[in-house]
Amino acid sequence: MKLLLASALLAAVAQADRADDLVNRMTLEEKISYLGGRGMGTYPDDGWYVGTVYGLDRLDIPALLYNDGPQGFRDDARPGTTTAFPSGLNIAATWDTEMAGLWGDKMGKEFFDKGANVMLGPGLNVARVPVNGRNFEYMSGEDPVLGATLVPHVIEKSQAHKILANAKHWVNNNQETNRNSVSSNLDERLRYEMYYPPFQAAIDAGVGSFMCSYNKINHVWSCENPETLLTDLKGNMGFEGYVMSDWGATHSPSLMEGLDQEMADSDFMSYDNLKDMPIENIDASVKRILKPFITVGAFDITDEENADRSIYNNVTSDEHFQAARTIAANSHVLLKNDNDVLPLTADFWTNADMNVAMFGTQAFDNAIGGQGSGRVDAAWKPTPLDTFKARAAGGEYGSDSDKVSYYGDPESDDDIAEMKTAAEAADVCFFWISTMSGEGGDRGSLSLDNDAHVAQVAEHCKKSVAVVTTPGAALMPWSDSIDAILVNFMPGCASAFATMDVVLGDVNPSGKLPITFPNVENQEGFTEIQYPGIDDAENVTYTEGWSFGYRFYHYHQAQPNYYFGEGLSYTTFDLTKATVDGQSVKVGLKNTGSLVGSAVPQLYLQLPEECDEPLWMLKKFEKISIEAGEEATVEFDLTDRDLSIWNVDDDVFEKCVGDATLRVAFSANFNDEDSYIEKDLTIA
Repeated sequence: MKLLLASALLAAVAQADRADDLVNRMTLEEKISYLGGRGMGTYPDDGWYVGTVYGLDRLDIPALLYNDGPQGFRDDARPGTTTAFPSGLNIAATWDTEMAGLWGDKMGKEFFDKGANVMLGPGLNVARVPVNGRNFEYMSGEDPVLGATLVPHVIEKSQAHKILANAKHWVNNNQETNRNSVSSNLDERLRYEMYYPPFQAAIDAGVGSFMCSYNKINHVWSCENPETLLTDLKGNMGFEGYVMSDWGATHSPSLMEGLDQEMADSDFMSYDNLKDMPIENIDASVKRILKPFITVGAFDITDEENADRSIYNNVTSDEHFQAARTIAANSHVLLKNDNDVLPLTADFWTNADMNVAMFGTQAFDNAIGGQGSGRVDAAWKPTPLDTFKARAAGGEYGSDSDKVSYYGDPESDDDIAEMKTAAEAADVCFFWISTMSGEGGDRGSLSLDNDAHVAQVAEHCKKSVAVVTTPGAALMPWSDSIDAILVNFMPGCASAFATMDVVLGDVNPSGKLPITFPNVENQEGFTEIQYPGIDDAENVTYTEGWSFGYRFYHYHQAQPNYYFGEGLSYTTFDLTKATVDGQSVKVGLKNTGSLVGSAVPQLYLQLPEECDEPLWMLKKFEKISIEAGEEATVEFDLTDRDLSIWNVDDDVFEKCVGDATLRVAFSANFNDEDSYIEKDLTIA
């Protein structure tokens, strides 16, 4: 171990020395040219990287080529040449570090093969506002520990391809409404404890770049905010890479306030504006930019490696499609399965009289991702309808079968009557329901599109399944009328195959909700000052503190439709025991069903009352596969940080000494005392 640490230290010193040498050989004009970029379509001349910083041939520094996005390489000039992977929220729904790593690995490879060296993702913001239009982009869900546990695997696997990942959007970009002017107003402790942890985990994993956001924090623009950029990010949090602005988010030459690079232009970070600034600050920012590229090997790519890299490449492959399929299947959340309606095994599909009715245009034209910079156009997007028809026919995709019938969204009472007749004749009804959102605006409602007919048609079904595609939380007023509910969020190009894998039982569902699903609009009771803001929605104040998401429901003893962390399997699990030894917690689990499956034990902690923390906070979780009838033990080692609160006077995390309580459960739903094990924990 000591040899490894020494080797890493020597490598870091060598990388820093190399960056110093390059900067020392640059002219002032060359240095400043790295502090501002160029926008879309500027490199190559007819290409489509969303951002470019030109290289310096005389110093063998390649161009810095940036591209969206957080769900795959967005190539609007050549749609269909990259894989539309599942969204960041899907990664959160897997609760699976292996899936996070697979996602980062395959996306990183496509960015490299497309010639880019900066992947503008992952998105890490914690989902504060359920209607945020970009919640689908973020892999933290509504909890900082969820994001902080998953993101290191994305960073490490993507940057292994000699590209930089980009942690965004720094910080408190928690709504799209008035994002270009709104001020997110909150205190230091809340930032460090609730909103910073996923970003801190990215830093600890070696992320090379950050992107500052459009909004203000406490009335100061994010990209010129010395408190969040210098004191917090580059100071207390120890970030050594560089900060770029979101595209057009710069309002002044902000070098002295902590911004290193203006994107996508250099209107403010220009030679005329920066030439008289202290050279040591200019040098420091250029070094911050160069060193991460040196660290990941982006400046040492061989001619042989480079020969096959191009923006014009079609980088899709069956391997990456299957990876997208695997991730999507593992992110499906089974919220309900009355009478074990699912899975529909092989015997069902080979029955000569089998009849499946499919309702909803989502079956025919399925949404796979959100809108905006996080969108990726798929090369191939199999539909649920054609996937089910092929399965019923026992053939390849494209095979037809009259055993599966399709009915679009109803437009009249006659349409609903026809659907009811079809439902009565069907062995199983599938309702395909969805809604969309994207960058630039929040959702007007948590309602799904065209689902008013679901309850009245479902009552005519022998068995009914709803498949819900949503960019975030969703209202499901019909949930009591449906036998089974599958949520697949924004599942990417292979979603139809992934859903079929789960429906067949080829994949035992193991996804868990990364966000709480409420019963009604604004069940958390956001006031105008909390969202969308007062003063013409220019000021949003986080007066709720920690009390949002599942923490709100615990504090107010309210009942959502489905809790954070919930998700069923085709098998069953029991918690058998929990023991506490110092800061180590051992949890026993047993698969009490008849199938192999994956459980996700979750450890929630209530700190001593004097610490003024929420009732319960997720601190640890682990996904573990257990054979039918077998038992397993999971050990959670609570760190001092897990047991600490932010001390605003000393700018450090300080252990909260006293008597704490922990609960180990399979979700944040503690309504049934038999669903969790509670233990005392003494923090010393």
